[in-house]
Amino acid sequence: MPGAGRRLMFAQRANLRRIERAILAAAAHWHVECKSGTADPAALQTWLAASAEHARAWALLQRMDGQLGEIPATLALPALQAAQVRRRAAAKVLALLAAAGGSIWLGQASLHSTSWQSWNAGLRTAPGQRRHVRLADGGSLELNTGSAADIEYTASIRRIRLHEGEIMLTTAPDPRPFLVETQHGVIRALGTRFGVRCDTQTTTVSVFEHAVEVRCAAASDSVRRITAGQQLRFFASGAEATTTMAAHQDSWLQGMLVAADWPLQRLLDELSRYRRGHLACDPPIARQLVTGTYRLDDIDVALASLCASHRLQVTYFTRYWATVSARRT
Repeated sequence: MPGAGRRLMFAQRANLRRIERAILAAAAHWHVECKSGTADPAALQTWLAASAEHARAWALLQRMDGQLGEIPATLALPALQAAQVRRRAAAKVLALLAAAGGSIWLGQASLHSTSWQSWNAGLRTAPGQRRHVRLADGGSLELNTGSAADIEYTASIRRIRLHEGEIMLTTAPDPRPFLVETQHGVIRALGTRFGVRCDTQTTTVSVFEHAVEVRCAAASDSVRRITAGQQLRFFASGAEATTTMAAHQDSWLQGMLVAADWPLQRLLDELSRYRRGHLACDPPIARQLVTGTYRLDDIDVALASLCASHRLQVTYFTRYWATVSARRT
């Protein structure tokens, strides 16, 4: 590869690593809308002005325009067929972005150093997907939305590596140690049922039965014991104080999310894990308390239920970008 081309490829990958996938997806959508002549210029400008990251993703797309190919003209097609053509074209643009930037983890989190492990993990779930795995020792593993993990069983150890997302584990009697590893440390099960949730910053372990031991990556000589009904949030360098586990913490196993006096921003952050794209909250209502039970198999239906019960409204700028705000009277 010529030197200039190699430098451009590396620069594109560096830019992609710092841009969230949801923003790239929205930029791909706008790219297709503009190319097919169906974009709303005012709406596009509103999207670009909403965040510096939006403008940066758009600028990256313009620099890569020559690599993205032609977009089929859709104005003369029937509405449904035209929309399908544009969706396929947007997916193709996003796939080309992924190819240019190396592996992009297909979740809601920002791209980070574990993206490659997540992409190549033996077990993965997409946004909104859950998966049940029967372990070789008779135990079980449940993967929540946007998760990636690997299983390693040897003659001397049982090990789960959680790269991203959330899992629930029920262990089976076995003389071999049972470990869950994340980038922040190691959890050892002590005959138990427990959940682990991991993102780029922290890992949280919640114990439903018996107990676990936690060692942080940079402080492996210190062990914390967490018992049933407790949870611990920890980092590579240390851990917070142990807290009481909230009720309904495992409701996702039944495809439900239960909120009791949650700030609206917290609820939307949780719901956004189960849908592709970006789900925003209008800042003036971010702290409004909400209560309700929401199904996770259709987040747009959950948003409609939320808006109906709390006098809110949701505005879709694109299928990838939605904002919840106070209902206009």
